[in-house]
Amino acid sequence: MIFVTSGSMLPFDRLFKIVDSAVESGLIKDQVFGQIGEGSYEPRHFDYTRFLDKTEFDQRVKSASLVIGHAGIGVIIQALDSKTPLLVLARRSEFGEHVNDHQVATANKFEELGHILSFDEDSLATKLRQVASFTPVPRTPNVKGVGEAVSDFLQTLVHDPSRA
Repeated sequence: MIFVTSGSMLPFDRLFKIVDSAVESGLIKDQVFGQIGEGSYEPRHFDYTRFLDKTEFDQRVKSASLVIGHAGIGVIIQALDSKTPLLVLARRSEFGEHVNDHQVATANKFEELGHILSFDEDSLATKLRQVASFTPVPRTPNVKGVGEAVSDFLQTLVHDPSRA
């Protein structure tokens, strides 16, 4: 089963239209279930709900053969922790889906690291073929490096309080 989600913060009709069209055309043959949030588009070719509670959401991610979602860091980390392949469609500011294109940068970086695959309207078919043999590279958080960066920043505040 493929689980498609846009998170719970903002509508993302473009994602659900693309997936719905792919199911209708037969490009996606697997059963699909979506958490579609508060968008105005309602899929016609797969089952969905507006929102799931955290327990059910977590279970859907863990049991899915594939997650298709937005390029939010939460869904990326959750899919990686669950070892579930993830295809992401970045929200774009030009479509009014977000205030800037930070999800494009996030998708590009995580794909470059081998953690996910990203797609757009023109590359879904290619990425669906790739995901069949895709194994996400496990992430190794750099806890020490992050801690050191925070410590270094805090030290600059101690020495130069005007930066605060």
